[in-house]
Amino acid sequence: ARLVATRRLIVVPTANALGYYRNKREEGNIDPNRDFPYDLEDPSLCMQTIAGRTLNEIYREHMFQLALTFHAGMEVVGYEWGAPSWLNHLAPDDTAQSEIGAAYSRYGGGWSKSRPYEYGTMNDLVYYVRGGMEDWAYAGSWTPDKVTPCEPRQFGGYPKEKTKYNNSTLRVFNMLIETSNKKEPKAKYLGSSLDVLNRDTTGNGHVSRNIRLALLAAEMVEPYVSIVAVNKLALTDDIVPLVQRAPKSCMDTKAVMVAKNAKEVDIEWTVGGSMTVDETKLWYAKWDEVAGAVDCWTHPSDTSGFQKAKIYRGVQNGTGFFSVHGSHPSPKDSLTGALPTNGPLFRGTIPLEGMKQGDKIMVLASARVDKSWKKQPSNIAPKMLPQSHIVNARTNPDYHHESNGKHIHGRIDWFAIPLTVVIGDFDDSLGTRDEDLVNTIELHPRFGDHTSTKGGVRPKGAKQDQLGFPVALWLYLVIILLILTMAFCTIRFCCHGNNGR
Repeated sequence: ARLVATRRLIVVPTANALGYYRNKREEGNIDPNRDFPYDLEDPSLCMQTIAGRTLNEIYREHMFQLALTFHAGMEVVGYEWGAPSWLNHLAPDDTAQSEIGAAYSRYGGGWSKSRPYEYGTMNDLVYYVRGGMEDWAYAGSWTPDKVTPCEPRQFGGYPKEKTKYNNSTLRVFNMLIETSNKKEPKAKYLGSSLDVLNRDTTGNGHVSRNIRLALLAAEMVEPYVSIVAVNKLALTDDIVPLVQRAPKSCMDTKAVMVAKNAKEVDIEWTVGGSMTVDETKLWYAKWDEVAGAVDCWTHPSDTSGFQKAKIYRGVQNGTGFFSVHGSHPSPKDSLTGALPTNGPLFRGTIPLEGMKQGDKIMVLASARVDKSWKKQPSNIAPKMLPQSHIVNARTNPDYHHESNGKHIHGRIDWFAIPLTVVIGDFDDSLGTRDEDLVNTIELHPRFGDHTSTKGGVRPKGAKQDQLGFPVALWLYLVIILLILTMAFCTIRFCCHGNNGR
C-alpha cells in the first residue's frame, strides 16, 4: 500500500516499439541506445528516434530520483560512468550507486542457470558509449559542457530547446539492467509468481527477479519511518490508498487506547527506504501542547516542544532490509510475537506518570539515514560533491530543486506519521488473548464521516472472567438467550393450540 500511495511510478513497456515489432535493435536504422545528447559532438546525431524523443519528453515532465532501463546481452547492473570522457573515473555519487547496485544484485538473486547480477560501472563491465541514456539522465543537468542540444532531421526535426535542460531535471540514478545473456531466453528460465518477493524462491527467473528490482527501486526513492506496534499489539498499516488526508486525520486513523492506570507504554517502529539507519529517536508530547506544530502528513520543523523517550537497550542505529547485513535490530524480536515489519525494529518506552483519563499523547519516531552516501572515493570526476537527487534529498537539508511544478526538498530528519495514545476509562485490561492481558486496543474509524471526538471503542472497566470477556457482556448474553427461549416457547404453544382447534 505504501509504494502505491506515496510513489509515482512511470512505466514504459516498450520504448522502441518499432524495433520490438520487427525484432531488431534499431528503430529503422538508428540505435535508440545512442540517441541522447550526452558526450556527443555532432548535434544531428541525437533525438533522431521516436524512442529517444518519447523518453526525453517523459524526463522533462518529471523529476525522477531512480530509474531502471532493461536490456539483454549479458547479466549486469551498470551505473555511471559509461561515457568515454569519464573513462577510468568514478562518478561523484559512486558510493550510493555502488550500494544500490549491490542491493539490486542481492535481492535479484540467481538460480541454477544464472548467478546474481554482477554490478559496477558501465565503463568497467559493459563498454563506453557516446549518446548513452544512463549518463544523460544522471548528469545532463550539472555537466552542461557535455550536453549538445540536438538538431536532428528525421521526422521533420525536433525542437532544439527541448534538449536544453535546467539545473534540476537530469540528476537521476538511471541504472542499466542487462537482464540475460541471451536476447530471447527460454520460457522455463523466465521464472514464476511463486513467492516472487523472496530472492531464494524456487520460482526465480529473469522476469521474477526484475520484478523485485523494480519494487526495490520504488522502496528506495524516499526514506520513511513507521510506528508498527504498541505494547503487544501490532498496528494496521498507516498508509491507505485513496483515503483523504486531513491535517489531523491521523488522530483518528492511527490511535490506540491504553488502561488509565498504565505506568508506561512500549512503542515499536521501523525505518525503510534506506540502507543504513544512522540514528533514530522516539518523541512524545501531549497533543494539546503541540497541536500547532504537528500535523499528520508533513515533517515537523521543530522538536523543541517534544520530549525524548527511552530507547530499549540504547539501540539507536541499524541497517535496512536491503542492506548487505539485512534488517538490524531484527524484527523477529517484536513483543507482538508476530512480524510487524520486514525492516529493522526499534523499541522505546513512553512514561505515563501524570497522565489522566482522556489525555491524548502524540508519539513520533524519527530517523537519519545513509549519511555515508556523501563520502566519495578519490578518483571521481568531475571533482564535485554528490549531485543526484536521491543522495541530496536525504543528506542535505539545504537542497531544493524544482522543475515543471515538481519539487524535491532535502532533509536529514525523517518522521513517522504521529501515533495518538489515548488514556482510557478502564483499569488493567479488557480481557485476555491467549495468556496475555489485553491492555491496548486500536482505534481506527478510517472510513466515513468522523472526528477525533467520536468513533473508535471506549470500553468501560469491568472484572474479567477466565475467558477474557467482561462480566457485563455475559449478562447481556444470558438475557438475550432467555428472551429467545421464551419467545420460542410462546410461539410453539400458540401454534400447538391452533392445531387443536
